[in-house]
Amino acid sequence: MKSRFIYIILIILIIIVIFILTKKTEKYKNQEKENHFKKFMKEFNTVFPEGNRNAGGPQLFKHIVEMNLPRDEFELYNTFYCGVSGSPIDPKRKQISDWVIVKDLKNNDIYGKYYRCCWPCSCDIMKYARVDKYELEFADRCVTYDVLTIPDPCCNPDNIPKAVTSFKCGGSKTQNGVYSKNGRLIFALFYDTKIATQDDRKNISSIYEKCNERMNTNPDELRGGMGDIFVKLSLVCNDKHENVKNIYGDPLQPCKTGSKPGSWDSQGYCSEKGGGVHQICMEVTDERSDFSEETGQTDWSLGRVGNNHCMCLGAWALYKAKGKGDGNELVCDAIPDMALNTEYVNNWNTWNQNELPNQIIRGVDSMVQQCYGKKNTEYLKQRYDNLRNYYGNNWKSII
Repeated sequence: MKSRFIYIILIILIIIVIFILTKKTEKYKNQEKENHFKKFMKEFNTVFPEGNRNAGGPQLFKHIVEMNLPRDEFELYNTFYCGVSGSPIDPKRKQISDWVIVKDLKNNDIYGKYYRCCWPCSCDIMKYARVDKYELEFADRCVTYDVLTIPDPCCNPDNIPKAVTSFKCGGSKTQNGVYSKNGRLIFALFYDTKIATQDDRKNISSIYEKCNERMNTNPDELRGGMGDIFVKLSLVCNDKHENVKNIYGDPLQPCKTGSKPGSWDSQGYCSEKGGGVHQICMEVTDERSDFSEETGQTDWSLGRVGNNHCMCLGAWALYKAKGKGDGNELVCDAIPDMALNTEYVNNWNTWNQNELPNQIIRGVDSMVQQCYGKKNTEYLKQRYDNLRNYYGNNWKSII
């Protein structure tokens, strides 16, 4: 009995020792982070000699690459700044990262952790950034990272926001930046990434709720601080719309109406070419104001009544597959012809895993039937026929 008591006492002592050692180790790690952060902050004036770090994520990323750090320190140092704002992030702060979903260049939803100064920056990367690959050679091996990128704003230096002074442009390229596999400008590292699952989408529902209004606000109307500068920077190289056709083969018309947000690009068009998401221009009336709830979202569309709205094909297809709408929802002149591309349809034929059988066919058919009824051009018919032929004879023509 006595030996058993001694045995229990020893077990308790061992647990206490392990707990104390673990706490000491954690404290050491935190102190080590602080020491590295102090070193990082001493470099800030080197990166930004003018003292202006607005939207300076690309310059900070390049500086850290050129420090030739070991892999663990390279990954640590990239948590010390917000790529959107260029602001430093003290590791002692609480809530310095968000789990978010950002699309890659193939329109896959990538789930990962983003280190930020404030939560609106997470909203901005979810809408305006794209995930790409970047390889970095360390002493022992080469590592491929998922990185957050934008089109290089030095393609048009005159349009870089005046609040941004850290970019050195030359030959239409950012000289003090690093490029991803597909030639996009890297502004931050994306951590612990994977293809998003339905559970991942549920896990970040709270950040989506907070971001909804910001992500659906015209970039020129944003009033949220440092992220507004980044958004305008990310759109510097957006394609002009003069040569973009609508589904009739005519020049694309803007979808924007009124002052309310509507998921259009900075010029009011349903033509987000970087991601090709919101291509379908819909007029929101009282009768159609339930479309966000009907497609598995919150009731935010109630606030769009009396305005148009750009929506993605997945949401539109689900809405029509449920038998919703009145058959006259679309503003067809404002729908780009890429909405009938096989690539776009392949990428957006689902909607948050809420899809119904054959919804993509019903969605496209409904769009074509509405628009062809308003203007029966050969251009529209040909694009529709090409799409049906791609998917096979099971897709019967409705025009």
